[in-house]
Amino acid sequence: MSFALTRYATTSDRSRATLAALVLVCGAVVPCHSLAAQAFDSTAMPSLELLAQEAGRASRAHPIRAVAPQLLCEPAHALVDSASLAACATLPADRAAAIIAAFARGIQMPIGGPAEGDSAVALPVCPTDFDRTVGPRMLIARVTAPLVGVHEGRWEGRLTVELRCRSPGGAGGDGVRILGKQYLYQWSGRAWEMYQHSWWRAGG
Repeated sequence: MSFALTRYATTSDRSRATLAALVLVCGAVVPCHSLAAQAFDSTAMPSLELLAQEAGRASRAHPIRAVAPQLLCEPAHALVDSASLAACATLPADRAAAIIAAFARGIQMPIGGPAEGDSAVALPVCPTDFDRTVGPRMLIARVTAPLVGVHEGRWEGRLTVELRCRSPGGAGGDGVRILGKQYLYQWSGRAWEMYQHSWWRAGG
């Protein structure tokens, strides 16, 4: 299955470029987006778990019932770029589990459900509104490995949440709809503060 990636809604409190050029994960430095950035000491890097927890809090309005027990690290996935893959390769299993647990604490939902996308038949029908919960929570959230780097002298972070469901009526193709909610944060010195979020749709 091939996908095209489209951003179709963005909310931002100011116009900013996307995440910095260096991804610093567990002390590893990985090129990202081919931009210039200042390399800070990675020992001072803000917590990836706190970033995931804040993204979880920001996702509470969405109709999510559980968080998948594995990070989204599929090489061919439209929401997984080269920086995300590098982060997946760098994170040890216990750290990845801690990040998922932090996101689950933030969203206040359990860890469970399939780690990989299930068949179209088993997926729930897409809700009419992804930005608020009307009726039962149905969706399983999968999160990418958090990316953290330095942009213009400040730590910034990125995390994307995948939601997968069946299109109403299932007309055309296999009827699977894949959405991604991308969160961008800056570190204030005390906490991660979100400055932008965007919806992305991967459609074949």
